Amino acid sequence: MNTEQSQLAEPLHVWSQHTLPITDLQCGAGGALARAATSFLDQTAKLWSIPSGDLLMSILFDVRIMAVTLDPTEYHMFCGVSNGSIFQVDLRARPVQRDRAFQTEKESSRMFRGHRNQVMCLSVSKNGQLLLSGSHDETVQLWDIQSKQCLQTVVHKGPVTNAVITPAPVSMFSTDSRPSIPLPRFSKHLQGAESNDEQGSGGVTIRLGLHQQGSAETYLQKADRLHGLMCDSLDKSDLGDSEQLMVRVTELKDEVSTLRKINKDLFNFSARIITKP
Repeated sequence: MNTEQSQLAEPLHVWSQHTLPITDLQCGAGGALARAATSFLDQTAKLWSIPSGDLLMSILFDVRIMAVTLDPTEYHMFCGVSNGSIFQVDLRARPVQRDRAFQTEKESSRMFRGHRNQVMCLSVSKNGQLLLSGSHDETVQLWDIQSKQCLQTVVHKGPVTNAVITPAPVSMFSTDSRPSIPLPRFSKHLQGAESNDEQGSGGVTIRLGLHQQGSAETYLQKADRLHGLMCDSLDKSDLGDSEQLMVRVTELKDEVSTLRKINKDLFNFSARIITKP
């Protein structure tokens, strides 16, 4: 994509040499000089040059291609097909042909067999030795590329649509590993810094104004007290004129609503301060 000339993104290349829908698209690991592999329902897989946008190779199969990927060196293309097989295509084969056909009978040694339904995703390890495949037969299989043998099968409860090999994090192998940015445990109640240090809980202390520390009445306590007074006023029969009673009740309701809003704003402000990165 090119975004330097205008704010609207424009494609550097448009590839339209295909007659049926695209099923998969993968870019190699060569950066700006990498190649891209595409697969289509027209039983072809194509290899493209990203810098120039040229079509480098078109490979015709006798079955629909559902998934495609490249190894890290971009020497081989792996194609998952609708019958459950996986084909390995040597991109360095001689003589070099722009249009070639993958002959299943002659190239059976370059096939992975094990899935019972169409292969939907493929991924190659960084060292180029392992291949991971996911299928609609509800399994993920790990293959040794050189021997074409399945090393492990993981059963799922539904069709597998995506699977990727990623480097394992250091924390999986080191018991002493610690997160680079530890997140403190949040306290379930407000408490002073002194009590927090004594308990060593590692919680987050919320400091409020002086008017809310010590024995001072909080906004929430004041709102509850006013609400209680309002309820008591409704229960008494000697308050005089009914209009004065309704006015007083309305005033108390407004004050309670205002105090509850202030308390909510204080809570939201404290939460933003705590969670601020």
